[in-house]
Amino acid sequence: MIKKMIGTWRLVAFRFVDSDGNPGREEDAPTGGRMEYTLDGHMATATRQADGGYFSYFGEFELKGSQVFHHIELSAHSKLEGTTTVRDVSFEGDNLILTASPPVMGGPGSKASLIWEKI
Repeated sequence: MIKKMIGTWRLVAFRFVDSDGNPGREEDAPTGGRMEYTLDGHMATATRQADGGYFSYFGEFELKGSQVFHHIELSAHSKLEGTTTVRDVSFEGDNLILTASPPVMGGPGSKASLIWEKI
């Protein structure tokens, strides 16, 4: 799976479903972004948020089973520096799907996924 992840990705969609199966509000969704994974274990991501804000971080990553661990070195939000985020990894066709584990919004039982297209 790691070889399939290596490269540059463009954010094409955001999918949020709450614990009752209801879709989230589109106005909360990121509106664009890029992510890169390198063969030597580095990654970087940047997204534009729906409110016009900007979010980014970079660091090293490791893949364990169907989860990717982003070890954040530097972030637009300094409180994330030195932390690790965990995302469930899957593919729909050629698109990379990263799902927050646990979700970053919506509470227990909800799912927040970013859908990326390789460029």
